[in-house]
Amino acid sequence: MAVLLGMVLCLVASAAVVGVSHGQAVASWRIPPAVLLAIFSSTSSVLFVSALDSAIAVRFWRSASRGTPLPELHYIWERGRGFGLVRAVRSGSRARTVAILAGAACVSEFLTSPLLQRATYQVVRDTVTADTLAMGIVPRIPDGWFGDRDETGAVYEYRNGLAQLREWSRREPIITSGSRSACEDGICDGSLWGAGFTHDCWTTEEMLDLSSNKTDGSTVFSVTGVVKENVTNSAFFHLKTKYLSKVDSNCMGTIKAETCYLTSATVEYPVTVQNATVSLRTDKLRAMRVRNPYSSPGDSPKAPKGSPAGPFGGLRDLIYSVLFDNATKLYDADSNMSKVQGPGMTETIFYIPSSANPDPSPPKCRLKFASPVSYALEVMHEFMFRFAIAAAANDSPAEEQTFSVTKTERTLVFQVDPGFLAASVVALTAGIVLVGALMWNWWLLGRPVTLSPLETPAALGMPVLVARPHATLPEILKETQGVCPQAIGAVHFVEYNEKGSVAPEIREM
Repeated sequence: MAVLLGMVLCLVASAAVVGVSHGQAVASWRIPPAVLLAIFSSTSSVLFVSALDSAIAVRFWRSASRGTPLPELHYIWERGRGFGLVRAVRSGSRARTVAILAGAACVSEFLTSPLLQRATYQVVRDTVTADTLAMGIVPRIPDGWFGDRDETGAVYEYRNGLAQLREWSRREPIITSGSRSACEDGICDGSLWGAGFTHDCWTTEEMLDLSSNKTDGSTVFSVTGVVKENVTNSAFFHLKTKYLSKVDSNCMGTIKAETCYLTSATVEYPVTVQNATVSLRTDKLRAMRVRNPYSSPGDSPKAPKGSPAGPFGGLRDLIYSVLFDNATKLYDADSNMSKVQGPGMTETIFYIPSSANPDPSPPKCRLKFASPVSYALEVMHEFMFRFAIAAAANDSPAEEQTFSVTKTERTLVFQVDPGFLAASVVALTAGIVLVGALMWNWWLLGRPVTLSPLETPAALGMPVLVARPHATLPEILKETQGVCPQAIGAVHFVEYNEKGSVAPEIREM
C-alpha cells in the first residue's frame, strides 16, 4: 500500500510540474520540467515493479489457499510474461485474470512516460511589460542649426543635416542618444515629443485633354515646396502635389492638385526602439498629437541673406534634393501615344502601369498616377524626426526626455497540451488501479508474503526447511543426499504438464 501511495504521489507531482510550467519562461527553470518528469517517471516505474511483484505474490497465495491446481499456480506466478500469455489464458480463470490485469498494468505504465513528455513543449511567445526610456530629442530645431540662408531662401554652409540625408538615402538606422535610450532584449513601443510640424491639406481638380499635342507641356505629375508667409506674417511651408488621377474613354484626364500647409510645432512621434536604434512608426502618423505650434524667424521669406535658416529651410532642400518632380505630358503623333517626360524620378514610383489601370481610356492616352502626398508627408516627418534627434545629440548637455513604453520580448515558454496530460494521468491511474485490483484482499493472508524459493517449499511442508529454517544450502543438500544422491551440486527442477503430472529432471549446475 505504501508503494501504491508512492505511485500516486509521483502522479500528482508529475501533473503539478506540467501544470505549473505552463506559460513560464524556459530560462526561469533551473531544472527543466523534462528532467523532473524523468525523475518522477523512473521512480514510479521502480515502485510499479515492486507493487506488481507484491500483487502477484498476494494472488499466488490467495489462489493456493483456495485450492488452485499446481499448473495454474505456475502460470499465476509467471503472470503471462512473454509467450506464456496464451498458456495462462488457457490454464484457468484465476491465471487468466492475473495475466490480463498484469499485462494491462504494464502497458499503462509503459505509456505514461511518453505521454507525459508530450504533455509539455516549448513555444515562442510575446511577453509585454511596461517600462520607461530616456532619449535625447529637441522640442524645436533652433535657427541656424541647418546653416545660413542664401538669396533664394535655400540653405548654404550646410552645417548639419547632410548626414541625415545620406543616412535616409541608404536606409541606415537611427541611433538613439540618451542615458537610458536602449531597449535591450526586446522591442519597445511608445511616443515622445519632438520638433516637427502639423499640416492641413485640401484637394482641387482640373481637366486635361490627352488626345492631341495642344496640351503638350501640361503638368501631369509634380511635387514642389516653398516657404511662404500668412496674413499674420508667420512662416509656413507650402507643399503642392499634382497627379493625373484618371482618364475617361474620350482621353479626358482628371488632374488632382493636393495642397498642404505645414506649420512648425512640437509633435508626438510614435516610435519603436530596439537595442540602440529607434524608428518612426509611419503607420501611426495620422493619430499623432500636436503641442506648441510656433514660427521660426529664420523661416520668414523676408529674412535677409546670411541669416540663420529655420527648419523649413532644411525641408525645402529635402524636397528639391529627394522628392521634387514636374513631369509633363507629351503627345507623340508618330506613335499616336501620350507620354510623360520630366526631370525627376518620383513619377516612376507612383506611375500605375496599364495592367493595373482599370480606367476605360484608350491605349493612346492610358496614363495614371497615384497620390504622392501621403508618401511626401511621411518622408518629411521622418526627416524632421531624424533632425530633432541629431540636434539633441549635438547639444551639450543633451536634452533628454523620459517616456513610457510597452516592452515586447520574444520569450521561450513552456506550453501544456491538455490532451496528452489527461492521457498520461489516465494511463498512470489505470496502472495503479490494476495493480491495486491484483492486491485486493491481501489482508486476508494475515502476514506479508513473497514468492521466495525458500518460502514456497517451506509453506508446502518440506521437512528440512520446516525443522531447520536457518540451515545453509550445503547443510540442506547433505541431509537430502540419501533421498536424492544426485542433488549435491545440482538443482532439482520440477515441471508440470497440462494434466498436473510431475516430470522431475536433474540438470547439472
